[in-house]
Amino acid sequence: MLKKLIILILLFVGTIIPPTYAQHLAINNNLLFDAAGALSAGVEVPLSKMTSIEAYGSLRPWKRGETSVHKHWSVQTQFRIWPCQVMNGFFFGPYFHFSEFNLGNHDLFFGLLKGLKPNRYEGWLVGGGIGAGYEYPIAKHWNIGAEVGIGYTFIKAKKYDCEVCGKEKDSERYNYVGVSRLGLSIIYVF
Repeated sequence: MLKKLIILILLFVGTIIPPTYAQHLAINNNLLFDAAGALSAGVEVPLSKMTSIEAYGSLRPWKRGETSVHKHWSVQTQFRIWPCQVMNGFFFGPYFHFSEFNLGNHDLFFGLLKGLKPNRYEGWLVGGGIGAGYEYPIAKHWNIGAEVGIGYTFIKAKKYDCEVCGKEKDSERYNYVGVSRLGLSIIYVF
């Protein structure tokens, strides 16, 4: 049900976007997700001369190996405020994220889901925060960008006996506050 709601929100936002300014559209790819073995892509559309909205997703549908699991899909949206010029220079703004995951025998950043090595976790997370970053043009249609976001994430997961199999042991909930958005992106601006 939550998946359908998120998809409907993204579709609604896509249909109410007013005429764009300066740059018309940007597509981006987070190189950090690529390094972790996930497929990722995002779309950003200007709303005015100083604001834009981004929708971003990543997908990792395959297992990491025979002794570990790392599957996920995630969606992130962000409203960006550009003090100088849209899609150029410094930006900041609130973001929202949602993900479903299946992880086992794998360490996560920032100590999330401690005890992941001997167990497998299958669940979802939802949260948001405030992000800030910088985009730098490197050619007529190409930018590079970096961003970090600090926020809150609620995680609910079922805990299983072993890394790739086993019966359910427990259901756990986590409240995480810290870095919840990190990006190093290559961006094509139309």
